[in-house]
Amino acid sequence: MMDPVAQAPVTTRCSRGFVVGYGAAQAGAFICFIPLLTLLLPEKAEQIGGADKALLLGLAAMLGGLTAAGANLLFGALSDGTKSRMGRRRPWILAGFAATALALALIGSARDPFQLAIGVVVFQLAVNALYAPLMALVPDMVPDEQKGLVCAWTGVALPVANLFTALIVSRLAGSATVQFAVVIAAAAVLVLPFALALKEPPAPRQIPEPFRLSFVALKDRTFRLAFSSRLLLESAVAINTLYLFFFLQAQPARSAPEGWSVAQVFGALLIASTLAAAASGFAGGILSDRLRRRRAFVFAGGAGMAVALALFVSWPTWPGPLIAQLLFGVGHGLHATAVAAMTAQILPDPQKSGRDLGVMNIAVALPQGLAPACAVALLSVGFSLSSVFAAASGAALLASAILMLMRRVP
Repeated sequence: MMDPVAQAPVTTRCSRGFVVGYGAAQAGAFICFIPLLTLLLPEKAEQIGGADKALLLGLAAMLGGLTAAGANLLFGALSDGTKSRMGRRRPWILAGFAATALALALIGSARDPFQLAIGVVVFQLAVNALYAPLMALVPDMVPDEQKGLVCAWTGVALPVANLFTALIVSRLAGSATVQFAVVIAAAAVLVLPFALALKEPPAPRQIPEPFRLSFVALKDRTFRLAFSSRLLLESAVAINTLYLFFFLQAQPARSAPEGWSVAQVFGALLIASTLAAAASGFAGGILSDRLRRRRAFVFAGGAGMAVALALFVSWPTWPGPLIAQLLFGVGHGLHATAVAAMTAQILPDPQKSGRDLGVMNIAVALPQGLAPACAVALLSVGFSLSSVFAAASGAALLASAILMLMRRVP
């Protein structure tokens, strides 16, 4: 039985230092995995798999995504029940970062498909031990009227990670050791100061209960619809993230300006979409606070991504890919910020926020495995990457439509 005082909503406004520090820590967490998923893992798959690089990448991503789906739920629930002088979330954030650094080093040193698969699985366990409790700080410590603002800073994390990938990591191509070392160092600079200075509120007083994983949040209709929508939308995002480089490689003469290499086009598209995502995400988060209409922003972001993915298929010649990726960035930034704020408000049990965010994160993590699996299935029976992007567009469109079924959205 929960202490009634512990169920009171958060009312104390967060300081500017917390908001900026939390955004920096989120950027550090994203830097742990965005360079890996968008560039380092494809490079490693090509180095190890050669002509079978797309298949190896898909299989590695599938294993990692399935691992992440369970790991986020596990570590979110574990942090809910943690009682220590350092707080509930902070010990896991610090330990998760240390483990993530070791896992990145393991992937960087992989020499065969088995080692790569093991490295990806260990990495997903580690990075979710960091990320699950970090996400739980929003419902723990941020009042409703500031959730959009905090998530706006959080929304900048992905663009920052993409820029870091395009401007720094990609320019270090040829030395995997240096690339992985730079990723680890940059993440440490952003995550550790916030984690070490964090002062959490006291853990809620409650009668001890045995630890168990639970999907009870899915009994709530609003949460269930949000989960379904996000599962489809993140599948579309996973396709763009994992296969954009190969999509450009498949038709270099058509999808690039004259004289540009595929790597240069890929970097330019990442920069363009990153800047677009940063601007739309930040504006969307603040506006969703002021207008108090989270769902409209989530819908607009998903619809924008659906149109962008369709553009890749219908307009593959330059500047079509640039326009498509710009629109994708606008939609992704808007969606990422608004959906994070909306999710933090519709959690069925505020005292189990880590657990329930872990359930929701399955909708983010599972597509990292399912989407590549579907892509591999399509590619293996003769479909092209354009067909894969068309399927992703349909998934994003359906994700937006599902939002219209939600009745109760704060």
